This record gives sequence, C-alpha cells and structure tokens, in this order.
Amino acid sequence: MQFKCCAKNSAAEKDVQKTYDFLRALSDPNRLKIICVLQEGAKCVCEIVPAIGISDKLVSHHLKQLKNIGLLTEERKGNFIRHSLDRKVIKKYKAIFNQIIK
Repeated sequence: MQFKCCAKNSAAEKDVQKTYDFLRALSDPNRLKIICVLQEGAKCVCEIVPAIGISDKLVSHHLKQLKNIGLLTEERKGNFIRHSLDRKVIKKYKAIFNQIIK
C-alpha cells in the first residue's frame, strides 16, 4: 500500500481511510494496553482481563475493534479463542507511517 497525501484517486483515498480507521482504533488507551499484552504472545480474554484491569465484556469489545481493522488473528482452542497480533498488518502500517513521517 502506498500512501500519497492529498491524492485524489480512489486507491489513495482508500489508503487514507484505512489509515484513519487504524489510528482511530489505536486512540483508545485500553486498546493500546491490549496490544502491549499481546506483544508477549497469543492470549485469551481471561488472560487479558487481569493484565489491564477492565471487565471481560469490555476486553471483548476492544478485541472486536482491533480485529475489525485487521490487527488481530484468532485461533480457537476448545472453548477458548486465543488472540494474537497480525505481524503482516503491523508491518504494512509501519511502512505507511514511514512514508507519512519522513
């Protein structure tokens, strides 16, 4: 994905929208805490709750928001869903930020 500021074509506008959605999702302190917890590896909700100190319902809500922007992957193990960071997506957004902030 190549980011071009002030571009008028539809492909660049989609990149701008994706970047905006990504930044908006990261703007919540609890989501940033969840990302920090997931840096250590895949976790289920029951492991994230005590690490950041919010309810399991709120953790699930934030995980859904992070999943909607493609930042998370899920793996089901029995009754548990383990969430982990998608390193490919992180790498893609790092490249965009490097283009924006030169």
